[in-house]
Formats: sequence, C-alpha cells, structure tokens
Amino acid sequence: MYALTQRSLRLFTFTLFMAFLALAGCQTAPHKGLTPAQIAVLKQQGFELTDEGWAFGLSGKVLFGSDVESLNQPSTEIVERIGKALLGAGIERVRVDGHTDASGKESYNEQLSLRRAKSVSKVLTAAGMREENIQLRGLGSREPVASNTTVAGRTENRRVSIVVIAD
Repeated sequence: MYALTQRSLRLFTFTLFMAFLALAGCQTAPHKGLTPAQIAVLKQQGFELTDEGWAFGLSGKVLFGSDVESLNQPSTEIVERIGKALLGAGIERVRVDGHTDASGKESYNEQLSLRRAKSVSKVLTAAGMREENIQLRGLGSREPVASNTTVAGRTENRRVSIVVIAD
C-alpha cells in the first residue's frame, strides 16, 4: 500500500510540474514595438516603414532655404500636427534627423543639419512631447534623397526626417 501511495505522489508531482511548465509557456511576453492602432496613425500621417523604423521624410514637405535652420509657418503646422498625432497614439519617443545639401564644408553642414533638427524638436516639444524623448542627429549631406547637381535636388536635400523606432 505504501508503494502505491508513493507512486501516486510521484505521478501527481510529475503531472503538477508538467502543468506548471505548460502554463508558463502560455504566458505572453510584454508587448514590444508598435500596436496596430499606432501603425495606423503613422500611416495616416504619412510615415513610411524604413530600415530604421517609421519615418516621416519631410523632403517635399518641410524644406529649408539655403543656409536656413528655422521652419516656416506651413512647416511648423505640419510638425505640430504630427507631434499631436503621435502623442495621441501613445508614441512619445522620436528621432529627428537633420540634413543639408552638399554646398559648403561638411563640418558646417553637420552643425546646420543639427540646428534644423533642433528647430523641429522645439515644435514637437511645444506640441507636448518631452524634450528628453527626442533624439537629435545632424547628418549633414551624407544621406541625400536627390542629386546635389541640380537646384531642385539641393532643395530636396535640405530637410529633416522624424523617425519612430519600434522597440
């Protein structure tokens, strides 16, 4: 009788252990990345999925004049709208990449592109985004979207991008 009780106890313990393992395997990991609702907002605002995350390429939308770092009124309104939409969707962290055309020295262009990123960051902050949640990069002329040999191409390259990284 004692052997039967011991065998039953082992079987019960083994079954309990297996049930515990099965339940542990069913737990869902904490959600990483963006929710479908957040992705829908990004698409609605004109963001596109890139290798670096969801990017709002402000080329053609928020351009800067030659050697200009401040946003004009239409560009300010676009950035305000984006900032409010991101916050409304629960997206609180972004990266702002500033760019220039290839005119001038690269060291100057890197500083100018960083100042352009800062001008966009100020608008995002005014829209409610926390400054510490905005990463800034000044990329100078290293990542052109158009040829720097034409006036139109140089105009397109004087831009900023807002990037949402799904982490």
